Amino acid sequence: MLSEVRGLIIKTVDIKENDRLITVFTEERGLITALARGARSLKSRKMSSTMQFCYSSFVLHEQGDKLFVREAELIESFFDIRSSIDGLALAAYIAEILSYVTVETAERELLRLSLNSLFAIAKGKYSLEKIKAVFEIRAASILGFMPDLLSCSECGRREGDFIFDIMGGSLECPDCRRAREEEGRERPMPHEASVVCILSEGAKHALGYAVHSPQERIFSFNVSDEDMRLAARAAESYLLNQLGHSYKTLDFYNSVKRH
Repeated sequence: MLSEVRGLIIKTVDIKENDRLITVFTEERGLITALARGARSLKSRKMSSTMQFCYSSFVLHEQGDKLFVREAELIESFFDIRSSIDGLALAAYIAEILSYVTVETAERELLRLSLNSLFAIAKGKYSLEKIKAVFEIRAASILGFMPDLLSCSECGRREGDFIFDIMGGSLECPDCRRAREEEGRERPMPHEASVVCILSEGAKHALGYAVHSPQERIFSFNVSDEDMRLAARAAESYLLNQLGHSYKTLDFYNSVKRH
């Protein structure tokens, strides 16, 4: 039985002399693993389309519960990702998140976000800090953890600085927090763990834009370096805490990123 899919290769493993086992996040079937026989041979037409981070179309042959790549055609290689070690590390972090959160169901929006993020890394138009933060907060939203970043959950205030409740996904303005603490009131639906980040008005705008903007304009906002730093710290903390998982590639990215 043959089937056609498009997808992003997030992992490769060399098998035998010339074979390559690829893990692909696809539009049609979510996360799949397939064997590309002879793909590592210099004479193979599959070689350039079955490398990590390639976005390719595949004709798959299904044999029992196993998949084999009959044909592969490259759509986008994102080759320039490899021009910097921190860019490559960020791409690897994105790939690891995809491998952890996905199952064999379609996640078109998450794939599109990942492709947009890899394209942005390759082109170098935006800072890696911005790309990473936008990916993290939007990925969390797509996966069912959309935060409420519009206003204070108590009074509805929209301007100024805020405390971002990482576990609850909501905002609280300093005045409401002070009043609540003076009265000894708990936050609604308190969590076992309390994790908060400070968001300036600009950082709040950056994250809110990343959550709600059309994907084709997801990086098209401007904030100060300090606002972006606060937004990036909050986005990372939010995704990691919502998923309840740590990532080795994130540790590596943070060790090599340029400050």
